[in-house]
Amino acid sequence: MLEVKDLVAGYEQRVLIRNLFFSLRAPAFVAIVGHNGGGKTTFFKALTGQLPYQGHIHIQGMQVKDLPRRVMGSLLSYLPQKNSVSFPIPVRDLAVMGLIRKKRFLENYDANDYHQVDELLSELEIAHLAHQDFTQLSGGEQQLVWLAQLILQDTPICLLDEPTQQLDVYHKKHVFHLMTSWVTQQQKTVLCITHDLPNLIGHTGYLLNLSKPHPQLEILNSETLQENISFLEKKPI
Repeated sequence: MLEVKDLVAGYEQRVLIRNLFFSLRAPAFVAIVGHNGGGKTTFFKALTGQLPYQGHIHIQGMQVKDLPRRVMGSLLSYLPQKNSVSFPIPVRDLAVMGLIRKKRFLENYDANDYHQVDELLSELEIAHLAHQDFTQLSGGEQQLVWLAQLILQDTPICLLDEPTQQLDVYHKKHVFHLMTSWVTQQQKTVLCITHDLPNLIGHTGYLLNLSKPHPQLEILNSETLQENISFLEKKPI
């Protein structure tokens, strides 16, 4: 599903990722951890074609640099750390935009599309917000709406950059269970940048620690998680 070879990426004179190499079979859950400034978001930007890079990134055998935008959109969905909307819009109408790539040019959303939205908002326990103005919601509520929009895109690879950052304790756990259920039930590959290490306990997958001198995938379990918690708590010299 995903193969990264000798990846080097960064900004101008600051290289944040150097010689990253791994191969990932689908389906899989990957938690990406590391210090701030370690290259986690940079990796996602390279993966989605937003940032120039050296090396090779292949998705389903295809080089990311060569993929047309429409093809990329059918393979990857991406929830960044921050999204913003500057105009009033009902939650239901914002969430349904996750289906836009499945519609023909100028085709309207229909009753079936909104039915999918309503079911998903119920699953995320925010059905009561369906007709509220998105811009008036709290940061945590807005994040759950963006998550609904991402789920509706229904791509084989989902990238999430700190999706639980603004959520309360209950919804943090709920979102992690959702992500791992996409892997086990829908056969998706989920890559999640997170600092929320305690909520990874009990989930199966891989850990990619970009703070290490030579980042690599490790099996995600309580033992490796504890090792990485200890590593991340060390203060830089």
